[in-house]
Amino acid sequence: MPARFPILLGATLGGLLFVALAGVLWGTAQISWADRFAILMRDETAPRGLSLIVWQWRIPRVLAVGLIGAGLALAGALMQTALRNPMADPYLMGLSSGASAAAVAAIIWLPTGMTDRLGVPLIAFLGAALAFVMTIGLSQRRGRMPDPLVVILAGVAVSLMFQSLTAFFLYVGDPHATRNAMGWLMGTAAGTQWHEVPMLGLSLVVVGAVALRNANALDATLLGEERAQALGFRIGRIRLLIFVATVLLTGLAVSVAGIVGFVGLIVPHMARLLTGARHRVLLPLTMALGAVVLITVDLLCRLLLAPEELPLGVLLALFAAPPFILILRGIRHAA
Repeated sequence: MPARFPILLGATLGGLLFVALAGVLWGTAQISWADRFAILMRDETAPRGLSLIVWQWRIPRVLAVGLIGAGLALAGALMQTALRNPMADPYLMGLSSGASAAAVAAIIWLPTGMTDRLGVPLIAFLGAALAFVMTIGLSQRRGRMPDPLVVILAGVAVSLMFQSLTAFFLYVGDPHATRNAMGWLMGTAAGTQWHEVPMLGLSLVVVGAVALRNANALDATLLGEERAQALGFRIGRIRLLIFVATVLLTGLAVSVAGIVGFVGLIVPHMARLLTGARHRVLLPLTMALGAVVLITVDLLCRLLLAPEELPLGVLLALFAAPPFILILRGIRHAA
């Protein structure tokens, strides 16, 4: 473990606490400092309407966004390890495209009563799971685990198919419903509710614990399949665990906040630059950085054009471009 890792993790967690507090205290609604303090202390003299904004809207939103950022970053790091591809991300297996097609179809075609009962998040999660099953089915080899390159190609094929379906639904759909669907596609944490936080937190804790328990196997995966098997690690089993974990984390993230790109691609590289590739130190820092990044971007989405709110995907794409270019340059120089 690098000597500076405790310092880096402590600084990142401190930054996480700071941006989380900022996300709770600031927003489109103007609240005085006295009211903010009274609301956080659950003082009975605090304005009821403002207390509702903080406790029912802002706090669950900040918690959910932080968990989504951590989950997508963790899924991205695991996918890059499983496929030994620095450009892999959680959406590589067609998960976002499958979720998008299912959610857009539900918003445009299903009756409002049915979507209210089932919920767009559940439908989106089922779409992501369907895309995963199709990707694995297309890349499966009889009696053997899928080859990483074949998985990538199958994921691209599945993504293109579901993207075409999404475009078709948007083209023929009612303009009002299409506008709602476009807002979901660009990513937003608006309307996040308390009941969504526990499932995000539980999935992150379970997957994070399993990943850390298998940190040595993940390190061995980077050495190549033959060398890892020579060390006694079952790479096929590790890859399957990673794929299932990615579906769980990404499917839940997409179901709650829509399509939130770049976090799973960029953040793991940021963490590697700070700690190296050992998963026992890489994964905790990756999760913390993912939470910091997404909470910060979500706060900016609320503040920059207040009282209007920018979609998450817009600012994420803008802020991800410079580090993405640096990563590409690093990969080119390493080659």
